[in-house]
Amino acid sequence: MAFSLLRRWFGGTRRGTDEARLLHRCHGDAALVERLIAHELARRPEVSRAAAARSAMERWNRDR
Repeated sequence: MAFSLLRRWFGGTRRGTDEARLLHRCHGDAALVERLIAHELARRPEVSRAAAARSAMERWNRDR
């Protein structure tokens, strides 16, 4: 049961996976995830939300 709940939470699509990883990295703080993605989208408005989530994750890894 817990596994299926986690699978639903993390999603199965690539977009869901990128955002889910970022959410995990942010310790479940969805507001922080939205701010990080919004920051990446403001920097490069031509990218998709999934690409912005990947960029936010890369920035997080670099800055740590």
